[in-house]
Amino acid sequence: MAYQALYRKYRPKRFAEVIGQEHITTILKNQIAEGHVAHAYLFTGTRGTGKTSTAKIFAKALNCDAPNAGEPCGECPSCRIAESGNVDIIELDAASNTGVEDMRALIDKARFAPLDLRVKVYIIDEAHMLSKSAFNALLKTLEEPPAHVVFILATTEPQSIPATIVSRCQRFDFHRLRVADITACMEGVLANAGASIEREGMLAIARAAEGGMRDALSLADQCISFCGGKVTAEDVYGVLGSMESDFLFDVAEALIADDRDGALRLLERVVNEGRDLSVFAQDLARHFRALLLAKLCGHCSDILDCTEDAMRRYVEQAKHCGEKRLSRAIDILLGAVANLKWLALPRVQLECAFVRITTPEEEPQSVSLLLERIEQLEAKVKNGVPLQTVPQESAPSKQKPAAREAEDIPPWEEAPAAAEADAYIPPSDLDAPPPAEDEAPAPKKGGTASAPKEIWEAARAVLQKKNPTLAVLALKAVEWHKDGDTLIVAFDKKAFYDAFSKAENHKLTADALAEAAGTTKLRFIMAGEPVAAPAAVSLEDTARKAFGSMLEIVD
Repeated sequence: MAYQALYRKYRPKRFAEVIGQEHITTILKNQIAEGHVAHAYLFTGTRGTGKTSTAKIFAKALNCDAPNAGEPCGECPSCRIAESGNVDIIELDAASNTGVEDMRALIDKARFAPLDLRVKVYIIDEAHMLSKSAFNALLKTLEEPPAHVVFILATTEPQSIPATIVSRCQRFDFHRLRVADITACMEGVLANAGASIEREGMLAIARAAEGGMRDALSLADQCISFCGGKVTAEDVYGVLGSMESDFLFDVAEALIADDRDGALRLLERVVNEGRDLSVFAQDLARHFRALLLAKLCGHCSDILDCTEDAMRRYVEQAKHCGEKRLSRAIDILLGAVANLKWLALPRVQLECAFVRITTPEEEPQSVSLLLERIEQLEAKVKNGVPLQTVPQESAPSKQKPAAREAEDIPPWEEAPAAAEADAYIPPSDLDAPPPAEDEAPAPKKGGTASAPKEIWEAARAVLQKKNPTLAVLALKAVEWHKDGDTLIVAFDKKAFYDAFSKAENHKLTADALAEAAGTTKLRFIMAGEPVAAPAAVSLEDTARKAFGSMLEIVD
C-alpha cells in the first residue's frame, strides 16, 4: 500500500477529536441531537484548522442511524458508507469548478434524492474562488434548497464571499490552534506512528505551523523522514532552516549590549551553517517581540505560547533594555525581512540591520531615538555605570601653591590662560573668606549666578525634579548668552531645539529658570544664529522707506 501522510492518516473521525474548536463542535452536536439542523453553513478560518474535517464529520453525523449526543457512532451502516466515500456526500473543489456552468450542474443534481443516505451533503471547498456568476446561480438554491440537501461552504477568505451568500448561511469561524494544543495532538499522532520528537523540537514545529495542525504534521512527517524514528531538537532546527532558541538569546544579548562585532560574528555562523537568512530574521523579530511583551506585561507565557523556562529567560533579558530600543529593533528587523526576498545579497541587508540596531547614535536624530538613548542612560545610571566616557581634567588642588622662586618664574611671565568653560569648577562655600564678626553673610536668593552657563545649570537642576527627561536633553546645549534680563541658549542639533521650542516644554523650562534665577527670561536659538534680537523698526522709518521724499511729518 502507498505511504499515507500523517495528516491524512490521522484525520479526526469524531467531533471530540477536533482540537481547539469546541465553540463550533458543541453547537453542531447540539443541532444534531435536537434536530435543528440548518440548510447551509459557512466554515471560515486559516489553513489546517479543521474546516474540511469538521464538515465530513458533520455529514457523517447527519446520516448516522444512532448518534450519541450528536456524535456519529461509527458502527452503523450509514457511518461506514459515509466513511468509505459515497455519492451522497459530494466534495467540490471550487478552485477547479469556478464557472456558472459547473454550479448549474450541481444545482440540477441537488434536486435528486440521495441514493444510500438520508441527507445529501455538498462540501464546497475554497468557496471564495467561485465566480460572481456562479454565486448568483447558487443564490436561490442556497436560500431554499430541497429538504434532503445541506450545503457546507469552506473558505480561508470570508471577505471574498458575497454578503448575499453569507446572510443565507450559519457562519462558524475556526480559530488558530494554540501551540499547546498542537503539541498535545502531535504527541498522540507520533506515538501511534512509532516515532518521537524532543519537546523543544515539537515546540519549534508548533510555532512554525502558525496555528495550522496540517502544517505541523507535515513538518513532523518531514523530520521523521529526514532523521528516522527519534528526532532531536537540533534535527528539527536543521529541517526548518532556523536556529535554536539559545542562539537567538545570544544574538539578542549582543544587539542589546551594542556589541556590533559579536553580533556580526554570530550572523557569520548562521551563514556558515547554511541556514535560511529569511527564517532567521523572522525568528529574531519574534524573539524581540517576546522581549517587548515580557517588558510590558511581565510573565505572559499564555500570549507567547512558550515554556516557563523560556518565559523566565525572556523576562530576565528584557530587564536590560528599554521599550523604545526593542520597538526600534523590531521595526528594523521587519524591514529587513520585507527586503530580503528582493535582494541578491540578503546577508548584507541583515548586517546593515545589525549595525543600525547597535549604533542608535548614528541614526538620523528623532524624538523617539532620543528617548531610546535616554532609556540607555537611565539604565546605566541605575546599574551604577558611570556616564562620563571622556576623561576629565583633574580638579585643582585646594592647597595653596607653594611660593615660586624668582629664578623659576620671572615676574614678567604672562599669566596662564583661563580654563575652558567646560572644565570650569565654580568655587564652593569653603573657598569664601570668613565673614567679619560684625557682618553676617548675605542670604542666598535665586538668580545669584552671574555667568549664563551657571544660570542654565541652576535651571537644569530645578528641571531635574520636574521632568528628568527634559533635564537630560538640556545637557545638549552648546552656547549660553545674556541679553539684558534674557538668557539665550543655543543648540547645534535641530531635534533638541525643536524639543525645547514646544510650548509645554518651553513653559516648563522657563518656570524652572524663574525659580532658579528670579525674573530672567528665556529664549532658544540654533548655534550660529545672531544672539541679539532684531531691533524694532519704528513707524516713521517704515513710512519713509515706503514714501521717500513725498512724506512730510507735521508735529
